[in-house]
Amino acid sequence: MNPLRTIVVALCIFMCGHTTAKAQDMDTELSNLTDKLATQISDHGKKKVSVIDFADLQGHSSELGKYIAEQLTVDMVMGKHDFSVLDRANLKSILAEHKLTAEGLVDPENAKQLGKFAGVDAIVLGTIIPKGQDISLTAKIITTDTAEIVGAARAEFKTNDTVQQFISTPAAGNQGGASLADDAAQVVKKYGDLSVGLQTLHIVNGGQFQLTMTLANQNPKKSVWVALNNGGGFTPNGGLTDANGFQFAIDRTGLSGIESASYGPYGYDHNSFSPALEIKPNDSVSATVKFMPHDGRTRATPGICNLQIEFLLGQDFGTAAATVKVNNLVSKIEAK
Repeated sequence: MNPLRTIVVALCIFMCGHTTAKAQDMDTELSNLTDKLATQISDHGKKKVSVIDFADLQGHSSELGKYIAEQLTVDMVMGKHDFSVLDRANLKSILAEHKLTAEGLVDPENAKQLGKFAGVDAIVLGTIIPKGQDISLTAKIITTDTAEIVGAARAEFKTNDTVQQFISTPAAGNQGGASLADDAAQVVKKYGDLSVGLQTLHIVNGGQFQLTMTLANQNPKKSVWVALNNGGGFTPNGGLTDANGFQFAIDRTGLSGIESASYGPYGYDHNSFSPALEIKPNDSVSATVKFMPHDGRTRATPGICNLQIEFLLGQDFGTAAATVKVNNLVSKIEAK
């Protein structure tokens, strides 16, 4: 073969392969993006950050922008870096209380206000840019004292049915802009001092469901400890039935922001549970729960789903475990 032709063919194979590998699946790219941003946050000595909903080029938010911000937040927390991350539920409350919007945080004065009221010294925000069959993300790290950009990173992932559904759904309360002040829950349940707000149920990866919820402690003086019951619901892990009547079980490896625990004969004793998540007085946390199909199905059906999970709630957590109160949550919620 002609040497020049060999070089051209080899170069074409390399470039084509590089292009194909460039756009990975969404969750993989978000994990890689988290690593890049976390390294820069640590390098600049930032100690507490918050992640804002990503927006389109017009500054409008969507369910995809909320999902990206939620996943970055969770990945940063799970990465156990040398900085802390402000819970997104608290961030929304602060923005609402002080009448701030996400898009307004690029203004130095607004950024300073967020730093003052939320105790954060940097914010992460970004832009979603459709590029043919792919989605491109640009993310920036902005200081709250000067609104200076001290870090940035890019990511790109393929558009599939799940991503397209996220894009086409406006974020609740954000149809007119990128405000995070309103993020109404579809369902709210109260169990003593614990308030549970079921916010969104999305189909992810084609055949799984992901539930996002906010857990709030309404006691102004005492912490509460909470976990998902390993033994509650339709199956040993809790469950969900989709619009076609197929059952999905909680994936304990797909939990974020909340613990999974046993109690009774499978726990420490008949009246206690461990581990548990502490929610401090008047504080709240955001959590996500994934549901996997029972029978190896690869598709999940959108529509009204039946949800059943059990929360283990305690207020006297000692050195090993908390005295348990079992709270059964049964609800209908729409999956998109």
